[in-house]
Amino acid sequence: MAKRSVENEDGVKADRKRAAIEGSTQSLSGLYRKHNRELHQFVLGILRDRADADETIQQVFLKLLDAGESIRTETARGWLFTVAYHEAMNVLRRRNLDDEARARLWARPAWQAGREVPDPERDSIREEAVEQVRRALRELPQPQRDVVERRLYGNQTFASIAQDLGCPLGTVLTRMRAGLVALRRLLPDSLNE
Repeated sequence: MAKRSVENEDGVKADRKRAAIEGSTQSLSGLYRKHNRELHQFVLGILRDRADADETIQQVFLKLLDAGESIRTETARGWLFTVAYHEAMNVLRRRNLDDEARARLWARPAWQAGREVPDPERDSIREEAVEQVRRALRELPQPQRDVVERRLYGNQTFASIAQDLGCPLGTVLTRMRAGLVALRRLLPDSLNE
């Protein structure tokens, strides 16, 4: 007897669950029938593409299906339009990213990918700037030049420079500071920016 009542309780629970699912499915399909056309027009006005609008509406109703019973009938229309708007904005953002990526791809042939596109004017300006820096470095006093070159070109720490030169860390820091001030004074303003 006890076994049969457990089976009946499980059967009743299953029937209730089935009825709840059928009821929510009917209410969801009712919301679809009631709002599909106006939602589609709204999204189509934003996206200007029927296929994207169809896909967006599908996403909106999938989210409605996921939200299920948490959506109240009296606020469902507002919820649907809010979700539709946000989904349409996501499509526009993806579209813009795709357009930018496509433009970058077409701006440069595949055989040049990873290589810098030659620009004679830019290369000439860069070479001139490098030469100006080299000239300015040559004008620095030797102790300052040693510290600046080791720090900037050798990527040495100030402590290792002090150890290599056999002088105190404070002296190395002072020479670096004095060297940078002198370089700023020696180089044109366009290179100091």
